[in-house]
Amino acid sequence: GPSAWPFAALAGVAYACMAASWGGYVFVINVIGLHVASLLFLGYDPHKLHRAYTTFFVIGTACAMRVPVVGWTPLTSLEQLGPLAVCILLQGLAVARLLGASRLRGAGQNVFTVYVLAGVGVVAVALLIPTGYFAPLSGRVRALFGASATSTGNPLV
Repeated sequence: GPSAWPFAALAGVAYACMAASWGGYVFVINVIGLHVASLLFLGYDPHKLHRAYTTFFVIGTACAMRVPVVGWTPLTSLEQLGPLAVCILLQGLAVARLLGASRLRGAGQNVFTVYVLAGVGVVAVALLIPTGYFAPLSGRVRALFGASATSTGNPLV
């Protein structure tokens, strides 16, 4: 089939433009990261996902970080940690592929590699949270879990 990286590069530029013009870029990057993670866990070829998602994420995030309001937020916000973790996970799978760790036949080995890399990521985040590296959750996210959401049924009220 056709290569997806040119479309990923264009999507990265479109994401950066959206970050410059609309605050919903956090939602979009989380949905895309969740989609890629679900494809990975459903057994889609990690090599193809690596090329496409890395191209999208690096171009989109690097350009979005040039927007003064966004700044370093994609790398220090708990709300955007998921897509970053997916990108790091795909980098780890690519390294494992290069080292031959995932050359064993069967999806079980790839799933095990994914779980080990995810565990290492969770430990790294757990070590960084007490240092204050990550910014606290925004008011919008906290409102989803607060008393106002349960009393009115609408988290934005």
